[in-house]
Amino acid sequence: MNARATKKLVAGGALGAMLIGTVALASAASADQVGDDSNVDVSVEIESTVEPGNLAFSVASSSTTLSEVDSTVPETREFTGTLPEVTVTDTRSADQIAEGSFWYVLGSASDFTGEAGTIGAENLGWAPALVSGSDSGLVEAGEGVDPELENGPGLVDQDLLVSAFDSTEVNPEGSWTANADLTLRTGEDVAAGAYSSTITLSLFEDIG
Repeated sequence: MNARATKKLVAGGALGAMLIGTVALASAASADQVGDDSNVDVSVEIESTVEPGNLAFSVASSSTTLSEVDSTVPETREFTGTLPEVTVTDTRSADQIAEGSFWYVLGSASDFTGEAGTIGAENLGWAPALVSGSDSGLVEAGEGVDPELENGPGLVDQDLLVSAFDSTEVNPEGSWTANADLTLRTGEDVAAGAYSSTITLSLFEDIG
């Protein structure tokens, strides 16, 4: 329920209380009814709050934190964490989906910046995984991307988090959730300090 709707309900409740109070005061007076009852029909049109069928995604949290662990690569430091869960939901009916279309979520990271300096986005990698699987097997997590110090490109370009092979075929499943293990790998001489980066996630659908 949005803020405007909430305010309307609160105002309506206040008005109802005043009307009840007024009726109570009137009924307390001694009076004889004159004539027959007269009825007033009350009607209201309430719009649906259910949005038309659409394809959308949501992220469980707007932030995550990386913590240092024992490095698995000599002469480096390693920091790991988890991307908050990303849920794709498709509430469309089959006739709303273009034949041969498919959807996918891509992600890319900005450089880590802080008062101590900058750590390039190429130092961050991820390993996507499905949290809630696909019964059809037609929704899959993307391949992992290694940090530069593990001979990978890092999360610089838009890399695949999760995708569907066919929007129509997977549509009955309704929703799918994925996340990713994050790994930041730096040199041992990295300057101490607080750094922050932004991972941008985007949902696309290719309609062929």
